[in-house]
Amino acid sequence: MKLFYWILILVILFTSCKKDEVDVVFEENYGSGMYIVTDIGVSFFNYNDSLPQVNNDIFKTVNNISINNPKKIKFRGTKAYILAENTIVTANVKTFEDRGMISGFVNAVDFDFVNPDDRIFVVDKDDSKVKVVDTDRMEIISDIETGDNTKPVFIISKWYRSIIMNGGGVADTLKDSTIVAIDYRDELVPISDMMGSLFVGYNPNSAIHVNDLKVLCKGIYDPNNSSSQTNSVLVTVNPYSMKVTASQNLNGIYNANNLVSNNAGNALFFTASDGIYSMNDNGGGVSQIDPIISDILYIRNEQYNPTDSTTASSNMLYVNDAINNTNKIYKYNLSLSSFVDTIIVDAHVRDINFY
Repeated sequence: MKLFYWILILVILFTSCKKDEVDVVFEENYGSGMYIVTDIGVSFFNYNDSLPQVNNDIFKTVNNISINNPKKIKFRGTKAYILAENTIVTANVKTFEDRGMISGFVNAVDFDFVNPDDRIFVVDKDDSKVKVVDTDRMEIISDIETGDNTKPVFIISKWYRSIIMNGGGVADTLKDSTIVAIDYRDELVPISDMMGSLFVGYNPNSAIHVNDLKVLCKGIYDPNNSSSQTNSVLVTVNPYSMKVTASQNLNGIYNANNLVSNNAGNALFFTASDGIYSMNDNGGGVSQIDPIISDILYIRNEQYNPTDSTTASSNMLYVNDAINNTNKIYKYNLSLSSFVDTIIVDAHVRDINFY
């Protein structure tokens, strides 16, 4: 009889432990807000709260796991996708609970979501490939070469076509001066078709769709040897025919990067070796906004209060200080032509995104 009672007690204890393990509840502390990737993790800024504050390294806080060398963050549905050195880490965007990891990259530097909804194209720079990820299976299912040792750095996708910038600074000939188009469709036909490469200019590194495709090429830049430098260039490409329709030399501008546009698409913004700049959509009217050296540029439309009793909207530029205060993000109001806010995190800033 005593043996029976001891067995019963052990069964109750065992089932209680199993129940506790299953019923772990993650608090929904995140969701809508600003996400900042630093060199040690992901920080969250709840700017909509009455008392906004920064929560640092939220993935480690929730999961007790660090992300190795995080670089970028993007969102699809209720998931956050965090690009790291050789993996993509996923998390529930409201709780930041770990939702799995995709591995198999050499040095992934950018990625984009493509149709169907369960596909990601990942730019693997050191492998000179775009790797196709199935997000349901959480694995790489194929890869597409962007050329022999082309070192791709950026991807933009629209109209069932992804365009990749081969701008990795390869010294050999013009391998690093092309863009590559990859067409993608649904699961009933091949997921990707290589459309060949197009020479645009030295080291293309970012692009936006404004009417046509605007491609920013940083040129050849060596801060220690000014005699070998070349100006940056804005190139206009027809995204259907994949032909260059215009090319505007940005005189006196070097190492241009991080091209973005305002809501109307008639003003472009970028970072360069000596500050942040604006220009019109054909590359004319180049003007320096501020001499801060930044390697991040994010733009979004927001409400602000010109006076205590009025509300207006403006495009805001978010930039970092890549030299002196690497853990700070500055918000610049384009309507006021001034910086209006500073956000401080716990480490060097690498990327900014909003959910």
